[in-house]
Amino acid sequence: MSRSAQYLATLLLVLAGGGTADSAPDSQSVVACETLVGLRVLMGDGAPDHASAISRLPSHPACRLVSRDRVGVAEHRAMVGGAPFECLVIRDETRCAWVLP
Repeated sequence: MSRSAQYLATLLLVLAGGGTADSAPDSQSVVACETLVGLRVLMGDGAPDHASAISRLPSHPACRLVSRDRVGVAEHRAMVGGAPFECLVIRDETRCAWVLP
């Protein structure tokens, strides 16, 4: 990942309340989207790894970083192309969020 992408990922994590600037975004947060379609579009824009998804978040307003400690159990599940996806309960929110596998 380029230095600017690392900076952006860290900045997004701090703004999302997921930790300090020294935190590693991939261990402290998850990428979550309002809809499964939104998550699939985010994944389709590039490699489906966590770091590249974080770098593309600014162009996907329905997706965001969520602190890992706020993520709970699966409320809905779906299989798309043989890959499992889950809509996980997010503490203090009324709707679940589709999380990057």
